[in-house]
Amino acid sequence: MDNQSIISIVGLALTLVVNLCIVAYMQGRTVTQQQDFEKLFELNKKDVENHFKRLELKQDKHNNLIERMAIVEQSTKSAHHRLDSLQG
Repeated sequence: MDNQSIISIVGLALTLVVNLCIVAYMQGRTVTQQQDFEKLFELNKKDVENHFKRLELKQDKHNNLIERMAIVEQSTKSAHHRLDSLQG
């Protein structure tokens, strides 16, 4: 074999080794990033669940207020009718 063939084969081998090392490094990095993303997702999921619970409590309070206001309106209406019957 002449020198050019040897240099070409060695260059090809080095290129393959370097490329395989880069692929292995990127694969490991991708797995680490995916694990970090999953942890972040779980934290955000818990925050969203807590936010929904707070919203549900606020909604329950609001619904309770609407029910109480309906009762007050009925009471006021009947009080006005009684006053009208007393005056008339």
